[in-house]
Amino acid sequence: MSASKAAHIPSQVMKFLDPVVEEFTTGEYYREVYAAKQEFFDKAGIVYEDDPEYEQRMSIFMDWYIFERDLPGVDLSPIKLFFRKNKENFGTEDLTIYRDFCTTVHSIFRLRGRAWFGGGLKVEDLFSKKSYIVVETDIHQGFARGDLFEARLVPFKGQYEFSKGFCFHPIEMESFILGEIKKVRYQDKGRQTKLILQLSAMKLRHLRFQHIDVKHIYSFDSKFGD
Repeated sequence: MSASKAAHIPSQVMKFLDPVVEEFTTGEYYREVYAAKQEFFDKAGIVYEDDPEYEQRMSIFMDWYIFERDLPGVDLSPIKLFFRKNKENFGTEDLTIYRDFCTTVHSIFRLRGRAWFGGGLKVEDLFSKKSYIVVETDIHQGFARGDLFEARLVPFKGQYEFSKGFCFHPIEMESFILGEIKKVRYQDKGRQTKLILQLSAMKLRHLRFQHIDVKHIYSFDSKFGD
């Protein structure tokens, strides 16, 4: 799955997310974004501008920062802090939208295929074993049944949308990935996220060392660094 085939959040979703991104990446939060980047890429692998997945990785980082990483001193992610600060002033629709934004699903998914009724892609969360129907667009035509990938589902007006960032894993490493997921399935979300980022780092190394058997890259004993 190439980066050029990746989906993007529809503009109607971004209309609601843009104020959150603007508030928590500028001004007093500018330094916080810098610290978050160091924290994230230390875990997910350092990415460079000429890397083929650069834009994907930056999108995954921004989603992690906005939806998942707790801000120091408040122990809330930017989206949850934004919701808490503004919920008294929201109308009914905005209240529902921003409350839903606080419940995104970041995981490793398997594409099961296309839904029979109503369209959309059927994906399985490999941690929770739950299935979701995600809105399909023309950009998803490169997706294939059985694909294993890191993604974030964004609930919006009763449906799920894919966020911008994807990390597709080699299908031949399915057994390894499922085995590692099984080890942390019942642990807390932080431990699961750590594994997701570790797998992301392995994928990045695989892209850089394509002459090396992928089985030597997707390993916690791998001697290949970034």
